Amino acid sequence: MADDKNDKDFKRSSAEIFSDFLSEAKVKQVRDYVRGEGFKSDRERVRKRAADRIKNLRDRYKSKSRTPEDAARERELTLKLAEVEAEAAEIRIRLSELLEEEERLRDELDLV
Repeated sequence: MADDKNDKDFKRSSAEIFSDFLSEAKVKQVRDYVRGEGFKSDRERVRKRAADRIKNLRDRYKSKSRTPEDAARERELTLKLAEVEAEAAEIRIRLSELLEEEERLRDELDLV
C-alpha cells in the first residue's frame, strides 16, 4: 500500500515538473518554432546542404580510373609534398627565431 502511494506521489510530482517545464516561455517559443514553417524550411535547407556535401565527398573520392603506376606516382608525389611542407615549416620557425633575435639586437642597439 505504501508503494502504491509513493508511486502515485512520484507520478504526480513528475507530472507537475513536466507541466512547469512545458509552460516556460522559452520552451513555448521552441515548441512554436518547431511546429512552424520556419523550422520546416530550415530543416529542408540543412538537409539539402548535407546531401550536397555528401555528393561532393563521394564525387571527390570516387574511384579514379588510374593505373597502378599512376597510383604509385601519386603516392610518391604526396610523400614528397609532405617532406617539402615539413621543411618549409622548419624554415618558417627558424625565420621567426631570427626575426626575434634581430628585434632584440636592434632594441639593445637603441639602448647603447
